[in-house]
Amino acid sequence: MKVALNKILKLVPIIALGALAFACEDDPDKLDPMRMFTPAGDVKAVSGESQVRLTWNPSLYTTNSSGVTYTVDVAADSLFTTPVVLSVQTDTAGVVFTDEQLEVRKRYFARIRANALGDRPESKSFAPSSGFTIRGMQIFTALLNSDITDKAVLLKWRETAGLTRIVLTPQSAEGRPIGEPIEVPVSEEDMTAGQKFVNGLSASTACRAEIFQGNRMAGYLSFTTNAPTVGNIINLTSFTDRPSVLQDTLLQVESGSIIVLKKGMTYNISSAVLLDRSLTIMSENTVAPGRANVFFTSNFDFKAGAQVDSVVFKDVTLTGNKIDADYVFNIGNASTIGTIKFESSIISNFRGVTRIKTGSVSVGKFIVKNSIVNNLYNYGVLAIDNEGARVDNIVLTNSTFYKIDRPITSRSDVKSIVIENSTFHDTPESGRYLIDFVANSVTYNVTQGITFQNNIVGRGKPLAGETAVKGIRVGSATLIQSSSSYATSDYNATGNQIPNLTVYSGTAADLFQDPNNGNFTIKDANFAGKGSAGDPRWR
Repeated sequence: MKVALNKILKLVPIIALGALAFACEDDPDKLDPMRMFTPAGDVKAVSGESQVRLTWNPSLYTTNSSGVTYTVDVAADSLFTTPVVLSVQTDTAGVVFTDEQLEVRKRYFARIRANALGDRPESKSFAPSSGFTIRGMQIFTALLNSDITDKAVLLKWRETAGLTRIVLTPQSAEGRPIGEPIEVPVSEEDMTAGQKFVNGLSASTACRAEIFQGNRMAGYLSFTTNAPTVGNIINLTSFTDRPSVLQDTLLQVESGSIIVLKKGMTYNISSAVLLDRSLTIMSENTVAPGRANVFFTSNFDFKAGAQVDSVVFKDVTLTGNKIDADYVFNIGNASTIGTIKFESSIISNFRGVTRIKTGSVSVGKFIVKNSIVNNLYNYGVLAIDNEGARVDNIVLTNSTFYKIDRPITSRSDVKSIVIENSTFHDTPESGRYLIDFVANSVTYNVTQGITFQNNIVGRGKPLAGETAVKGIRVGSATLIQSSSSYATSDYNATGNQIPNLTVYSGTAADLFQDPNNGNFTIKDANFAGKGSAGDPRWR
């Protein structure tokens, strides 16, 4: 038995060598030293208006003086199934392509290989999956809601010489041209003013505007014209010296009425208004600057037992008098409301936008869309402040939220929360939660889950010098789906973290133009989420 065991032990090294030989034969490249000559990857692209620079880690065991050169092939698809559109050689681990070599705003892909050197053959190609573009000139400034009507647009741009024409093309929902372009010349007067008013557009139509410097495109943007204002319209724009006219009118009109306010005028809500009918309150559909301002020293509520389909604020500014006292809605009566919606509006200086403080209140949808909300105290954007109240669906989309203590709080279950394409900064206050569904040691759920996608979160609101915040606190039965969202490096969540946030390498001040003063234009052109994350108005 001992002899047999010794024989088996002597065979072990032979078996191991045989297995190794078989493995090497099965994968002939596994120990191929030529693989060490392949560029080491980590391709980075820095895009500018007229060029893009690609850099990569050089091949292993090479130096700048070793004589190694690289070939860079460029194609329009990542698998190189289409023809190579450009091929260049370089003796450094980097190359620059200009707008004379490649089309601007078109995505390209590169594959890189080290060329043969001495007794070393040409390396394998390295082909990263991510593409690159040349940004192209962009002189257009972002459109405001007040720049667009149902039939016209006011286009603005930074000072640029030699501009010749603007072309506006109607587009389908997928971005395909669907009609005849409108071409208008850019005069010397237009260039001096830095803007052009273009009329003759169709309502509810997506358009792409392009501005040219000779034959070179100098900027582009997309927008959708407003829907025409139709229905039971109550036009208050002629009342220019009566700030109480809105409050006087609210309970005198038919349910479903659209109340149109004059841009630039302030309307006062000086005592509680108990609504019992559906209403839309909006600024006039013109390109006059600004919005109508509704100034609150009191608030809206609903009449006891009211059943209201919807209350909508559209393209207005809502401003509170006292941040520790005023609300847009402070709901204290049992009522049923289908939708409360704030669209294309600016909301600031309130204790809370909407607070539900009594039971037997039911809201189907609470929506903030295309809006800027800032400077809110401890009742935040929405506070469901009674366990007998309910809100089914909460949607925050394409909006900016900053300087807000407690954005969303609830003392009851809700069905769903969707937060997408939005920017947050100085929100929430240090130590607070972005979403908090715990009160008096009771935890509540979002029964159909929370969706958090394509957002950017910046620093928490400072409190006694601290900025650390907390994320989402809900019941364990709540599913949180988070994707394609980013946090700046000074966002510090110490608990209940939002899952799957990608950390940007810089602070909010590095990423945004002037976050402390509400300008969240993304100034870092190399930010990975520039074209996909945060409030679209700042991209």
